[in-house]
Amino acid sequence: MRSFSYASGSLALGEKTYIMGILNITPDSFYDAGRFFDPVRAIERAVGMMEEGADIIDIGAVSTRPGADRADEEEELRRLKSVFAEIRKNVRIPISVDTYRPDVARWCLDNGADIINDVSGEFNAETARFIKEYGAGWILMHSGESGAKTEDVLGYPLGIVNHVQLFFDKVTAKAEEFGISASRLCLDPGFGFAKTASQNTELLRSFDMLKTGECAIMCALSRKRFIGELFNEKTADDREAGTVAADICAVLKGADILRVHDVSAHKKVICGIDKLAR
Repeated sequence: MRSFSYASGSLALGEKTYIMGILNITPDSFYDAGRFFDPVRAIERAVGMMEEGADIIDIGAVSTRPGADRADEEEELRRLKSVFAEIRKNVRIPISVDTYRPDVARWCLDNGADIINDVSGEFNAETARFIKEYGAGWILMHSGESGAKTEDVLGYPLGIVNHVQLFFDKVTAKAEEFGISASRLCLDPGFGFAKTASQNTELLRSFDMLKTGECAIMCALSRKRFIGELFNEKTADDREAGTVAADICAVLKGADILRVHDVSAHKKVICGIDKLAR
């Protein structure tokens, strides 16, 4: 049976869809900008998402929204240190940290993180060593070419689906060379990262064509701009219904994990879809 393994346990795949709750502890994220920048509110939100039924909490301390000025490593760590110990103490579900910096990943794993959610779009050998050393889970996301920014528009001459598949094939092969098993990996096609609205839409329509072998696959669509264009929902605040609809599509096409802002809005609906479709 397929599973996604992490530092303190594993998730059986194929039986249900797992909900990853997003906790942005930044002042400038595209949706909840500054809402949980205060450490007390961030800790309360982490506990709240667990109580709403989240299976994983994903903490992000650097905004990757289009046009964002990315905080440096020192600031990223300062933000994480202000909340991490209390969140770890108060939540009984796996904690993921959304970071692309190896030294930040190492600090988080040292302090009880289970999963590293790596949006760099690259296979970093230093991060790989830490993943192997701690037995952590590793989410690897397609984000275009090396060094591409979220807002960059790239050509993808082989087509977006083929380009994402080639990325998946490359990083899983490198992980195997490092001795990291497929059960430690979760692959993310990177909706909204260096992709046009039409490329994102094509990728969602073709989600079931992506081959991940024994690895988990995650879908992170929550409130993104192309969802607004698809459903005529103009602002991020308006995009809850469109996000849930798109996530249902992703589940029907094989998503194992959904990364969402709105845990409660997804939990009952996705449980129902699991009962009907799995």
